[in-house]
Amino acid sequence: MKNFCVVANYSKDGIKELIDNIHSYIVSKGGKCYVCEKSVSKNSYTNPADIPSDTECVIVIGGDGTFLKAARDLAVLSLPMTGINMGTLGFLTMTEADDALTMIDKLFNEEYSIDFRVQLAINKFGCRPDTALNDVVISRGGYSHLVGITVYVNGKVFGRYEGDGLIISTPTGSTGYNLSTGGPIVTPNVDAILITPICPHAFNARSFVIPATDEVRVVIGNVRHETEEEAYVTVDGEDYVKLTTGQEIIISKAETRCKMVVPDGVSFIDTLYTKLS
Repeated sequence: MKNFCVVANYSKDGIKELIDNIHSYIVSKGGKCYVCEKSVSKNSYTNPADIPSDTECVIVIGGDGTFLKAARDLAVLSLPMTGINMGTLGFLTMTEADDALTMIDKLFNEEYSIDFRVQLAINKFGCRPDTALNDVVISRGGYSHLVGITVYVNGKVFGRYEGDGLIISTPTGSTGYNLSTGGPIVTPNVDAILITPICPHAFNARSFVIPATDEVRVVIGNVRHETEEEAYVTVDGEDYVKLTTGQEIIISKAETRCKMVVPDGVSFIDTLYTKLS
């Protein structure tokens, strides 16, 4: 790899200096480096139309949230992506800022592998289709009110839950909200979808892991029979749509996968141990 595009979260301290260092270093090695300008939208960091056609790898600088936004922005291009961490955890942005130039060397020298991460396709009638790398969260609306949710897998009733909501996660997202609610950690190379209730009012409501080829349909029920229920859907932490009693959303494996470039010497297990130890 020698042709790169940099997508960055300009709100991070020291970001401009790091971008300049990376740009200069790539050019000094005979490569090309296009730097996306600061976005004026809070919901995106770049426009796919702005990315040069000869780009071989997108370097995302920021935290995991930055990487998730960039992955959604650029999903239609299906370009390999790698991340430099200037956030807190850094499960997706696995290279620390101090190691950025060493990581660039590895990309130039072909010392890397590519993880093909499962993404979720989200569909609701009347709304734009969307894609998630981490998760889809259906959460209750209103203060202290439960939400009733019925989950269907491949058209059959899978479970009925009352509580604060539900997380539909990829293995990549298993270390996010899913983990904090007691869901399992699943290594990113597994083709699976995770279903985790949020604060369910039942002893037997547990997380499930199902094949990524399954289709999940979530229907909003009615806990308080005299009142229409509300639930809010977020995709990778961004607002998507509001659902009311009887409405549904369908989640399945996306046709495309996120191509994550992992420099040699970096592994999910090592990152997991370092971040959570």
